[in-house]
Amino acid sequence: MTDTQSRKLLYRWAGWFALANAVVFGLVSLRYFGGGLPAITPLSAVYLVAVYIGHHVMLTVVPLFLLATPVILLLPRRRLLTVLGVVLFALLLALMMLDSLLWSQSRFHINALTMKILGWQSWAFAAFIFLIGLFFQSMLARSVWNFVQSPRRRPGRLVGAFCALMIVVSQGIHAWADAAYYVPVTGLGQVLPVYKGATAKSLLTRSGLVDVEASRERELARRVSAGMEDTAGRLLDYPKNPLQCTAERPLNLLMIVVDSMRGSMLTPEYAPEMSRFAAGNGITFRNHFSGGNSSRMGMFSLFYGLPPGYWSAFSSLQRAPLLMDELQARGYQLGLYSSHTLYRTVVLDRTAFANVPDLRIVTEPATDPAWKRDRTLTGEWYDWLDRRDPERPFFGFLFYDSAMSTEPPPDYPVRWPPADDSTQQSNLAKYRSAVHYVDGIVGEVLADIERRGLLEDTVILITSDHGEEFGESSAKLERHGSGYTRYQLVTPMVLAWPGREPGAVYDHRTSHYDVAPTLMQDLLGCANPASDYSVGRNLFEERAWDWIIAGSYFNYAVLEPDQVTVTFPNGLYEVRDWDYRLREAPVFRGDVLEAVSRQNARFFRE
Repeated sequence: MTDTQSRKLLYRWAGWFALANAVVFGLVSLRYFGGGLPAITPLSAVYLVAVYIGHHVMLTVVPLFLLATPVILLLPRRRLLTVLGVVLFALLLALMMLDSLLWSQSRFHINALTMKILGWQSWAFAAFIFLIGLFFQSMLARSVWNFVQSPRRRPGRLVGAFCALMIVVSQGIHAWADAAYYVPVTGLGQVLPVYKGATAKSLLTRSGLVDVEASRERELARRVSAGMEDTAGRLLDYPKNPLQCTAERPLNLLMIVVDSMRGSMLTPEYAPEMSRFAAGNGITFRNHFSGGNSSRMGMFSLFYGLPPGYWSAFSSLQRAPLLMDELQARGYQLGLYSSHTLYRTVVLDRTAFANVPDLRIVTEPATDPAWKRDRTLTGEWYDWLDRRDPERPFFGFLFYDSAMSTEPPPDYPVRWPPADDSTQQSNLAKYRSAVHYVDGIVGEVLADIERRGLLEDTVILITSDHGEEFGESSAKLERHGSGYTRYQLVTPMVLAWPGREPGAVYDHRTSHYDVAPTLMQDLLGCANPASDYSVGRNLFEERAWDWIIAGSYFNYAVLEPDQVTVTFPNGLYEVRDWDYRLREAPVFRGDVLEAVSRQNARFFRE
């Protein structure tokens, strides 16, 4: 046999061995669906079959061929390749078995951090599975060798084409379902290990294949007719107990969110209007943390009071927060205005406002700069207030974008000179001007509320989704989402609450997780303990957080008073101090990480 023929035979064996293991891994993955499946429709059934085949083929073919190709090209030895394949899949099988157990208990996948909280029994189990796997994989490898060396014809190309088709079909269906808000599909794939469904909302919208607003309304109508809880209730245990809310004449609620405004900006110099309102009418929480260093997790923690581990499930299932459920059940009129699109990045259209019909998704024209869109949405807010029914309470939501864009009007007169010639200092100077610009708009909104006589009937909340950084920490990080520093996590939190003494200042460590429980209990009169629907507590309990989870788009961190433990997508982690220097002797607190795991699994069905 020539070297070329030998290499072809090795590649053929590797392909069939990977496909055989795809079947084995598919059987093991059934454990990930132990909590149940969303409602199955004809399209979601096709997707489930396609994604299950395509994902497990990718899960086995890719690692084996990455390992096998150098061996086949440089050392084309049957025994060497067989040993490597057997050890690889025995190890992956043991890890998948252990990961599925961890997922069922805590909704975390294995990484370097979660490995530290696994007891010796877990590792003994994994070692036992690995030994069994070696024996099983050896038998399987021998069978595959006999198969590929037999003279009968093998439908390799046909099988390969079918598997490729399943990958393309599953990703295509997911991309369409994501753009069309189709929960029966998006709710399926998110439980599979290391799975990421394709998205192409902008492309599908531009090409005319999907009408975002029409698709959203159609899916909302479908979920209403099927029962809002039907799909989400199969996977989520949220709330833990039915709500018991009794407020007779609830107050109005106005939530003003200034994107990327960090807590240190709430001063008379940079935000004079908000500072004046806080001192005269509001209650200020000066040590307030967002649940994320990015818009998505920041807003999720604000509305739900839940940590980042729940975002994927709630988003894919389009399960709205109880706060919005109760506001809508009470007949609140909804005036929801965002400068940036609600569906890109922050994804409020399928989370916080998932059940809002005729949702205003974007401030038009979307091509306008942020400072102009901020003005536009404010004018639309005034018009909405003019049209509302004064006999019914309202919930207003104003989400301003200029500070995040560091983009005040070109002729805006209030400017700060950069401290030096660096790009960071130049951006910081523009950021301060943008905050000052938005502050002026917010001041006008607050003055309008007072002029309408609504101040005594409205709870007003002023905050941000996350902070912003311009190289101030020792790590010299830039912009939000780059790390878990105070610059990126601490936000303003001002509450003006009729009947509560204004001017109070709280210094205990609070978080966005506390907002939903406070509003549910004190605004809507819900008697349930916060633990029925949130990991937060009432802001006015004056109990500081011992630790907080904060999330980004791809990882999360555990924030303790003396350190920050950061995870990474590759499974590694690091421990830093609050100036974001790596700690030479990090303290590992297993009790905290175990509590994080329990918190992350509490609202999933077992």
